[in-house]
Amino acid sequence: MSRSPDHENLEHRACRGDAVAFGEVIRAYDRDLRAVVWAVVRSGPDTDDVMQVAYEKAFRSIGRFQRRSSLKSWLHTICYRCAIDHARSARRREHDPLPSGAAELGLVGGGALAGADDTAAARVDLARAFDRLEVDQRVALMLTTGLGYSFDEVAAITGTRRGTVASRASRARRRLEQEMTR
Repeated sequence: MSRSPDHENLEHRACRGDAVAFGEVIRAYDRDLRAVVWAVVRSGPDTDDVMQVAYEKAFRSIGRFQRRSSLKSWLHTICYRCAIDHARSARRREHDPLPSGAAELGLVGGGALAGADDTAAARVDLARAFDRLEVDQRVALMLTTGLGYSFDEVAAITGTRRGTVASRASRARRRLEQEMTR
């Protein structure tokens, strides 16, 4: 979303606690915020759960937003941290390995690919390769390549150093390239 005067006014109202304005801001950024959460939790229902928690947390703490970054970056930070907390909690509860994101979507196995073209097969291969990346690499790649954030912005969102973000994104791209050439 472009930063029009209307959008800036909307963000300003949201920061003052206007629930309607906050909802409109959330709707504008929801797709990008979900992408980062998905990169961590890899499940539609878990993504929905994390988004609910993150949005509630953001609304409760919006009065403390100090505008050191954009509101969108601040929301990404909250969503990312909620996703990490959720993933850690799920690992503690986990007894059996869960299927990968591609398997959950029914994209793995003969049925879903029967008669599919090469483009669909390549997407499945990419989804599988993405699933095999480490969480920190998936997030770095999603935020930099997928959503266009700079390394500095991703470092602020994830609480890491710029060089760490650059390294993670680079390793993720290399690993995806290796996986896709197999």
